[in-house]
Amino acid sequence: MIHSFTFKNFCSFAEAATINFVDIRKGIGTKNNMFCDSQSGEHLSKVTTLIGPNASGKTSALKALSFLSWFVSNSFVGLKGEEEIPLDAFAFLGTKENISEFELIFEHEGSVYKYILHLCKTHVVLEELYSKKETQHFTYLFKREWNPENQITDITQRVPGLKTEIVKEVLRKNVSLIAASVAIKNDALIDISRFWQTIISNVYRMGKSWDTSSLGREKLFDATKDFNSNQDFFKKAVNFLRDIDLGLDDIKIEERDAPNAKTGEIRKIYLPYGVHNVDGKEYQLPFAFESSGTKNMFVLLNYLFPVIASGGVAVIDELEIDLHPHTLPRIIELFANPETNPKNSQLLFTSHSLEILNYIEKEQVVLVEKNKDCKSELYRLDEIKGVRRDDNIYAKYMAGAYGAVPNI
Repeated sequence: MIHSFTFKNFCSFAEAATINFVDIRKGIGTKNNMFCDSQSGEHLSKVTTLIGPNASGKTSALKALSFLSWFVSNSFVGLKGEEEIPLDAFAFLGTKENISEFELIFEHEGSVYKYILHLCKTHVVLEELYSKKETQHFTYLFKREWNPENQITDITQRVPGLKTEIVKEVLRKNVSLIAASVAIKNDALIDISRFWQTIISNVYRMGKSWDTSSLGREKLFDATKDFNSNQDFFKKAVNFLRDIDLGLDDIKIEERDAPNAKTGEIRKIYLPYGVHNVDGKEYQLPFAFESSGTKNMFVLLNYLFPVIASGGVAVIDELEIDLHPHTLPRIIELFANPETNPKNSQLLFTSHSLEILNYIEKEQVVLVEKNKDCKSELYRLDEIKGVRRDDNIYAKYMAGAYGAVPNI
């Protein structure tokens, strides 16, 4: 689980910004399913939403976490040679050496870790990993620092079996030490690396990886293929859709051979069909002709169920697109309910469906806005003095009491 995530000089965020999942409240008032007590004893939110005007920086905040997850997991295989790191620093900073900074405090297998990364487009400047158990202070596992004079990376470490000299032989200046260590099958950091693989997002460098209003066939085919290979997830998706979609009785998947348009090579594709019972007769409708909301939810559940099963983090931009507002509490309930989310997976999402404010606590709302210098800022709602737990958060936000509203 994530405790907190801090980033600086990334996309529209010039200054340091922190998304904090820790709820500092104590006592009986904290006992509801929207929060959980982690193994380390922290009270953590399972659901956090980012609210704010268009172009305020909500998606940029999600991109920061998605980028960090990608870099730690895939930079070694995803970047070749001295290829430029796909990093988007604040465009108007004006400094010669544009260094972006990230810090993630997370919990994995009973231990709490702090990962720090500073980098620019050409190389990693600083990479550090710390751990602590119970009430101990953080102690470093490894420190990696760029030496500008010698143009080399210096590494100090306390990880048994890391074999620094072997790792240094393959470590490039543009990749994560964790990614490099795992790529050469060095067991020392493999367990920690698994945490990063449980962060699943629909956001990439250019925005959402799929747009529900013009979904296209590819993501629908991908989701169908995944569901076909995991019947447990598929049954859950069918039941969820059947409950929220009037008239949909079932979903069936058909396997077909499809030739590649260029090579003629035959490959298997999986096509979904919505099943509708009308006057006692069963009709099958190609999913392409189902509603945008039904198709969106089908693809969205293909992101959410693997996260819930792994105890990971779902990072979703514009959760509500093409969905009725009453659907959102059902999605929230997937994460809040201990029966459907026994591993306490977390959901971090942006939304313009402000009715969601009626279903979550003030500690779970992050407000995002952009100032006159084009710099994004964010703050948690409970950081605002005077916000009461019995306030009508939705009404007050709509009235502009908390900020982070369009200037219209």
